[in-house]
Amino acid sequence: MCFMRRAKESIRVLFAERRWERRTCSVKHPHADSHNPVKRFWLFAVLAATVLLRLPGIEWGLPPTTPEVAASGLRSSYAFDERLILEAVAKADMKRLDFDPRDQHWGTLHLDLVLLALDGAEAAGFFRSPWRMAYHDMIQGDFVRVYVVGRTVAVFAALFTVWLLFRFSCGAFAAMLVAVSPSHVLQSDQVRVDVTMTALVILTLLFGLRIHESDKNLSATDATAWPQFLALGIAAGLAISAKYSALTAVAAIALAASWLKRFPLRGILAVAGGGLLGFLASWPYFLSRLFAPREISKGLRGYVEAYGNAPPPQFLISAGKLLELHGLNIVRFSMGLPAFLLAAGGIAWMLRRRSRSDWTILAAIGGSLVILFPLHWPLVRYDLPLTALLGLCAGTALERFSKRWRCWLTAVALVMPLAGSIAQIKFMTSTHPANLALQRVLEIVPPGNVIARLVPEEPPLDEKIYPMAQNIVLDDLTANPPAWVLMTDLPDVPYPEATLVLLRSSYEEVADFGSDRIFAWSTFGEAGAPQDWKYTHPHFVLYRKRS
Repeated sequence: MCFMRRAKESIRVLFAERRWERRTCSVKHPHADSHNPVKRFWLFAVLAATVLLRLPGIEWGLPPTTPEVAASGLRSSYAFDERLILEAVAKADMKRLDFDPRDQHWGTLHLDLVLLALDGAEAAGFFRSPWRMAYHDMIQGDFVRVYVVGRTVAVFAALFTVWLLFRFSCGAFAAMLVAVSPSHVLQSDQVRVDVTMTALVILTLLFGLRIHESDKNLSATDATAWPQFLALGIAAGLAISAKYSALTAVAAIALAASWLKRFPLRGILAVAGGGLLGFLASWPYFLSRLFAPREISKGLRGYVEAYGNAPPPQFLISAGKLLELHGLNIVRFSMGLPAFLLAAGGIAWMLRRRSRSDWTILAAIGGSLVILFPLHWPLVRYDLPLTALLGLCAGTALERFSKRWRCWLTAVALVMPLAGSIAQIKFMTSTHPANLALQRVLEIVPPGNVIARLVPEEPPLDEKIYPMAQNIVLDDLTANPPAWVLMTDLPDVPYPEATLVLLRSSYEEVADFGSDRIFAWSTFGEAGAPQDWKYTHPHFVLYRKRS
């Protein structure tokens, strides 16, 4: 009897395995879950978790609205690029139907969405004064609201990403992972383009899978298949207009979709036309700029100079080391080790199974990896698309397990990223160390004294009163030692040894500013953390030269 039971169980597992092998990561019908209360519950629960993890820290990293800070002329948060985006958005005006931010550095789709949000909030009476005045004049209360409204756009993009991932048959785990991912939580609370770009890359992938999600789809030679390719192209164009670095990921998805359909001519033309249409839909003034190309070339040239040229020798990272750092960052700050191991297992199985949808997802991962090399820097925001795509691979691996094991593995895989997000929220809701340093400098440093520091924005000191002097990373402090030095752990490279020796021999430590860490195990500590992860909790030490 025991032998018969084992044989019966083996046959059941065998048939279950064969059924699983036929399943692929496909796109669900829009109304597939409408009559399933359990799946609807999980969808709304994950969307609610996405919001609840992003709202507490949405006001993080803003300098105090004091006369001293206002006199500095700096309006930056401690995620420095936010200032550049808001200043660009302020140049446009929805009332005049002027959606041109005069800045083509990142792409303009997200900037236009921020413009719509801010001008709409102003029209609805959310600000006590015009938001541009509130921003430039640093009006108390409204200055913070400007950043909150701008960051809310990224929160909605995060919600859209989670909803899209639930449209994949293997996407429930990926949606949960993105909802609790520490790096995604951090980037969603910034006026940045990366979260919107990630959502549109996932939308492009969804349209790519729809083209060949089953053998019942239209053949490559069927003339009526071109609308599917057109939708793919439009989504790809929107992704590129959100951030240019989406190009390689969406191009890989389009190439995979075309290759698996044997490169239909009408399909290729539809993808190309849709890409142009999607790009111009979010950048309509591009056509008017064709007669004044200097501004466009200036913006694109700035992008190439920022990302296309190699960094200075002291910052240059080899290709292998760069890929290693990105892998470590994904494990530590985006997914957690258990989820990453599940994703690796899913990739291995997808390579073995080799379905059309598998190839398309793997192509998207490959395209997202390729762009990391010209971007040069191992920043966590560059890993956002990979987090969602690897989440799909992890979801594919989870489908191999029984329902009971799947639930336990899902819970275990989400513990580390959830703990990392809670730790990050604690940093965001605490007083920022740069504000503590600012207060202390104003208390003890006499006006007119030179302070060597990393950047003028952190903390925002009036350079007419506290000249910046040397840069603590790029300059040699031994040539002309300043009276005061404000050190920080933000740089990704070590400080010059001569600077460290000088501080030990000729300076005394006056003050130390930092944040208490919780759940350090969730990211394997802070050693080697990338710069944009530490934006919420840098460590500062103020030194005074001995007399």
